[in-house]
Amino acid sequence: MSDRPLLSLILCSRNDSYMGNSRWRLETSINLALKNAIKAKFLDNLEVIVCDWGSKIPLSKALHLIPEAVEKVKFVYIPPELAKVKQRDSKFPEVIALNAAARRANGEYIGRIDNDTVVGNDFFKKFEKLNKNNPSSNFDLSNAFLFVERRSVPFRISRLSLNLNQINSFIECFKNHFQVESATNWGKEFWWSPVGIMLFHRDIWNNTKGYDEKLIYWGWMEGDLALRLEKKHDIVEFSKYVGHHFYHLEHYPSLTAYKDRNGPATPRKKNEPVFENLSYSVNDEDWGLWSSNEVLIQNYKLIKKNDWLFFLINKIFFIPMVLNGLFLRKIDQIRMHGVSYIKEKWNRMRIFIGDKKNCILKIIVS
Repeated sequence: MSDRPLLSLILCSRNDSYMGNSRWRLETSINLALKNAIKAKFLDNLEVIVCDWGSKIPLSKALHLIPEAVEKVKFVYIPPELAKVKQRDSKFPEVIALNAAARRANGEYIGRIDNDTVVGNDFFKKFEKLNKNNPSSNFDLSNAFLFVERRSVPFRISRLSLNLNQINSFIECFKNHFQVESATNWGKEFWWSPVGIMLFHRDIWNNTKGYDEKLIYWGWMEGDLALRLEKKHDIVEFSKYVGHHFYHLEHYPSLTAYKDRNGPATPRKKNEPVFENLSYSVNDEDWGLWSSNEVLIQNYKLIKKNDWLFFLINKIFFIPMVLNGLFLRKIDQIRMHGVSYIKEKWNRMRIFIGDKKNCILKIIVS
């Protein structure tokens, strides 16, 4: 039996204030992944690898994580000098950072998530069950590109930086009602969607040499991988088997339309999609900065947190803050979509009331 964990979750980040409370979002994602793994009795099968790209103060010394992180979370630290050289004119070369994490992951399967995405306990349960029954009549886990879209936790809530129990309670309460961010709604393939998780077997990572490290700008990373891996492996819409148990802590203001997220909201260079003449393996043997002596592996040590006043205020005003956030969310939607939004909600309410009325009448006359 292998000593490897079944799953490595890899993500990348930097100790900065990207689009607001980025450190809170990262802490929440890691902590709830660990808590949900405990709930699913999956913790022994899990490790979390964080590539810390160019932080002046390493994330391993700045994050407030739960005790389980000491054993389960490792940081691949890319010092600022090396990061600056490798990223060239990119603001953040996710492809290199994620490859660095993947190259140093120990899991049998390696799954990429965003640094502000919460992994639900139902995913861990379903993935473990699928692995025990693998291969199935539908596909072989170890020979497939597996992709799941994510659900979106409203910006008006994630911006509040709620404490861990509060944001967990909110997600558990509303998780089935969060919107799924799927490219299929725009007429594109499911793997074009914002990523919930993208995972495949470690042998595929090694054979294909990970993300194309020329794609140092924004977007198209997973699309490129899907088309390259399609040459040899199944491309699986994995949400059909595990559901959408990935919850993105939204950081774009509610009034930012999705089409503007790489435009006026956050101007940055984009990777141009290429569909033809792609190679299965594109990087050299040093992919993921494997031979660099400057890359450090850092363990996590517990950091004492003394924010009792913030915690107290947060606890007292939790319900009013959430209600206010949800109210403002509706105001934002009306401002964005106007009369059409109100008509849609009114029609849905009429249908709901009509269904309930029919049920009552059926009970009366049956």
